[in-house]
Amino acid sequence: MKIGVAGLWHLGCVTAACLAKADYDVLAYDPVLATVTALQNGQPPVFEPGLLDLLAAGVKLQKLQFTADATKLSACEVVWVCFDTPVDAEDGADVQSVVREIEKLLPHVKAGVLILISSQMPVGTTNKLSAAAARGYPDKNITFACLPENLRLGKALEIFLKPDRIVIGLDNLQCREILINLLKPFSEKLIWMSIVSAEMTKHAINSFLALSVTFINELAALCETVGANARDVEAGLKSEERIGAKAYLRPGDAIAGGTLMRDVNYLTAVGRERGRATLLLNSVLESNLYHKKWVCRKLADLLQTLKGKKIAMLGLTYKAGTDTLRRSTAIETCEWLHAQGVNVHAYDPAVAALPVEYSRFVQIQQNANAALDAADAVVIATTWPDFKNISVEDFVKYLKHPHVLDPSGFIEKNVGADARIKYYSVGVSTCN
Repeated sequence: MKIGVAGLWHLGCVTAACLAKADYDVLAYDPVLATVTALQNGQPPVFEPGLLDLLAAGVKLQKLQFTADATKLSACEVVWVCFDTPVDAEDGADVQSVVREIEKLLPHVKAGVLILISSQMPVGTTNKLSAAAARGYPDKNITFACLPENLRLGKALEIFLKPDRIVIGLDNLQCREILINLLKPFSEKLIWMSIVSAEMTKHAINSFLALSVTFINELAALCETVGANARDVEAGLKSEERIGAKAYLRPGDAIAGGTLMRDVNYLTAVGRERGRATLLLNSVLESNLYHKKWVCRKLADLLQTLKGKKIAMLGLTYKAGTDTLRRSTAIETCEWLHAQGVNVHAYDPAVAALPVEYSRFVQIQQNANAALDAADAVVIATTWPDFKNISVEDFVKYLKHPHVLDPSGFIEKNVGADARIKYYSVGVSTCN
């Protein structure tokens, strides 16, 4: 089976590499020639642990090739759509840009092709695409299906290759066997439903995760005011069998990136369009925006005046395991601090240099100690494992004032008990 993968950002590169590893012949397409050229030279557009090697292995075994020529997709029996859905600063998604790219593929796909949509788009989009294909290309008999993506930055290969289950939205049951065979190398636990239900399932999962994060962070804020420890409360919550140990409840960072909030916005938009109130989902957005400022409020309280101070930021990326800076809470915090007159120095293991638009408000350093040097406080902004190797002695030696803000409690066991460090974390009312 020859499979086309359309869209070569994070999801597309992971999908193409994993399909090639499963011994499929994969044609990986992207309309941007520079992206394709970089991949042909062994340079994926985003960092993901293990991805570079897996892509190289696919190319070496001649199971994977890259192209910017959409006409070559005519040789594929299945086209797996993985275009990234751009999100703006308010978590609004540019859905039409993805729809246009998919529509551009339709003249080139073969008759009887199965198009799998994994791009993150609002409920109802796949059926609209299917209707447009039927109108424009009635002789091609194109079938659409929805496979909501399930990836997480930093663990994407593991999750794609060994998913706990795969949700499939399919209305044309004649194509069921094709999908069973296609997905067999990855999982035999397939959850079948209609296309609309699959799209809604993706919105529901991400919105529930967003709700969980904002719930525990609001609870943590209350813990700080009454003297409770939010991590003890977390353990108590997870001991309740109706909630469970794997619940997405960990006091700390606000939701960053666009993935979860994009789906919350999709559902609130459905509510507006259909005249249904989404009071709970609206509050998730508001609560998360407030919690994003925890570091800013804490620094303002501790230092009283921010102007002229130096703050060290350890970590800038959206999360550990990626080099993505887009929609990073750390970047947003740096920009806010700069606006208050703060001199911001940062170190991130995955960031050697900053884009021009960021370098105006944060100065990148090549190691952690250089960022810490003479700083009035340090923020553990991204949970890179390297930061657990920074000793208490380093914090004491390099910091001007030993204020360590660690929202998620990532390095608590390393430094939290040392009296020389004033350590602060979300959900704990006092330092250390």
